[in-house]
Amino acid sequence: MKKILLLLFIPLVSFSQENIETKFTLDEDYERTYNDDYSVFLREFPLKKTNVVKYHHGGNKYNDNIWAAVFDYDIGTGNLHQCADAVIFMRAKYLYTKGLIDSLQYTFVSGFKAKYLDYLSYQYKVDGNKVSLVSRNEKLKENPETFKKWLKEIWMYSNTWSIEKFDSYEVGLLDIKPGDFFIRSYPPPKPGHAVKVVDVVSDPRGFKKVMLSQSYMPAQENHILINPLNNGVWFKISSSTKVIKTPEYTFYSNELRRFIN
Repeated sequence: MKKILLLLFIPLVSFSQENIETKFTLDEDYERTYNDDYSVFLREFPLKKTNVVKYHHGGNKYNDNIWAAVFDYDIGTGNLHQCADAVIFMRAKYLYTKGLIDSLQYTFVSGFKAKYLDYLSYQYKVDGNKVSLVSRNEKLKENPETFKKWLKEIWMYSNTWSIEKFDSYEVGLLDIKPGDFFIRSYPPPKPGHAVKVVDVVSDPRGFKKVMLSQSYMPAQENHILINPLNNGVWFKISSSTKVIKTPEYTFYSNELRRFIN
């Protein structure tokens, strides 16, 4: 039964629904060298048919040359799915669809490690920076709806600061690969920002280009960014790269990280 549910939760791409691989062409001499399961998952994730970014309250975001496409998934109606949450979602969704639920854990700002398997039997009781597990009267069924509810708890109590401090490690820029993320964080309540690397291509000389996506504040759908320097979707990465300028934020080259799980 679990296998059936997992299959139901995997994004289904119709013949008319595009993804990164079908929508965006590669520059001459560039090819994808990362073909692991996670890299393929990211570039095959379905895109919305309409290139419209919706806020959590249903309004439209104005596209001032910010994005080229929008990932197709439900972000809910609460003001939760912001930048760090979009970064978390893609990794968590991958782990879930692969059945790797024992790897599903993220850390709250308080330092509490929230594990999906614990959530099935316990509720999170949050009292300021203190978090405790309270036994449920009845264990939750492990299914996509339960996973979705758990993820909303993660979105509520985790942020850029927590995933940088607890859930990831620094990566050298030239080692960049799909799934990594540029992040700048500050202790709460000061907000930071994060963008996710969703595709990487390289040429025979080893030069790389990356594609980036983000959510932002207030909560909004996850969208693929336009490079303000060339109006395309690819950002050049090399040993001389010092900053990564995106439409709404600029990162330094040493702000690249990768999830531990």
